[in-house]
Amino acid sequence: MFAKIRTFFKQPFPFENSIARIFLSSITIGLFVSLFLLIFQPFGSGEYILEGRAWILWGYGVVTFIILMANILILPAVFPQIFNETKWNVLKGIYFQFWLIVSIGTANLFYAKFIGKKNLSIMDFPGFLLTALAIGFFPVILSIFSIHSYLFKKYIESTEKINKRIASFENQKSKKDETPPVVIITSETGKDKVEINLNDLLFIKSVDNYVELYKTDNDNIEMLMLRSSLKRIERNLKEYPNLFKCHRAFLVNVKNISKVTGNSQGYKLNFKGIGYSIPVSRNYSKELLKLVA
Repeated sequence: MFAKIRTFFKQPFPFENSIARIFLSSITIGLFVSLFLLIFQPFGSGEYILEGRAWILWGYGVVTFIILMANILILPAVFPQIFNETKWNVLKGIYFQFWLIVSIGTANLFYAKFIGKKNLSIMDFPGFLLTALAIGFFPVILSIFSIHSYLFKKYIESTEKINKRIASFENQKSKKDETPPVVIITSETGKDKVEINLNDLLFIKSVDNYVELYKTDNDNIEMLMLRSSLKRIERNLKEYPNLFKCHRAFLVNVKNISKVTGNSQGYKLNFKGIGYSIPVSRNYSKELLKLVA
């Protein structure tokens, strides 16, 4: 049993990095906190409404919003290795949710002190932390378990359909044109260029100020490097619908994907002869499904 629990905690888990979704979820939670205080008036908060100072209750929501945005945006920037999604798992997700509960509660505790609602002392914090953790334990575990199960099932089931479609691509390759298109990729300065048969191109990877172009050469994999941005190359090759930007650092040839795998973090693309999987950002998941539909 304990082995199964440890395995579950080590399962990949998504970390939200979309600023739009972070903002939306943060403002939603902040509004919920304020409306909860205004409607149910717990902890004597109704006295502010009677006094005509309901704006104070909205302050709790604002504090919640600010702390959420700060935690989810600033911490990953300061500690990128800790918040690296490739290493993010269920256990880290649970720890982070508990941290959010504690940091939001602490900030609102200081806000209560600021508005004169509560006299704080150093002895208040141990009890407060235990209360926050006790209240948040089961909701956090349940929500993470539910999200993980839903996403895992979603991506696993859809990969079966995608891989069937990819298998049909293999059959189509035997019927490909005698003169397949040749793409010309130039460097930033225009001095260097690479000509690649589109059928041989696997993917293009962004590495700092350069791009790495991976192609097949008979049964071998060849890597070529050019000084250029991936965005520039994507713009120049937009006429080729098989080229798909699946991630901010990757532009892939959909027709050469050998297999798609998935977990709760999303889809992973695999190419023959390449020893690692290429992630598909969740923002691009629907577009991938359209391309292989």
